Amino acid sequence: MRVTFPIVVAFALTISTQPTAAQTGATVGKALPCVGFIPTKNGRDSGVYISTDESVVLVKGNGSTSLSCHFDIPPGLEPKTTTRASGFLCRTWLGSTTDSRMLASSGGNATLTCRIRTRR
Repeated sequence: MRVTFPIVVAFALTISTQPTAAQTGATVGKALPCVGFIPTKNGRDSGVYISTDESVVLVKGNGSTSLSCHFDIPPGLEPKTTTRASGFLCRTWLGSTTDSRMLASSGGNATLTCRIRTRR
């Protein structure tokens, strides 16, 4: 059996706000373009892609990075029940990871989270 994973592209094509140093020594970037998908009820990629600029990238002092994107699902594309997917390949401008989660609600909201852990 062949298993395929969806690839979520979360490249920062432009940075509309400058990353800022948070009080914890982390760098925060906001409003970066992000693309996600609406998962099927079986946790797979449905082939329905959504995009947003509502994203936050947090780069901690130890080099680990967290990307969080918040989507408004266009009317008519919402799943009937909340759907989830995890473990898919998430590519960001800071690297790739499979520590990823995509959640879409019947209320029309979706969230993508990708975590890249780097050892220094």
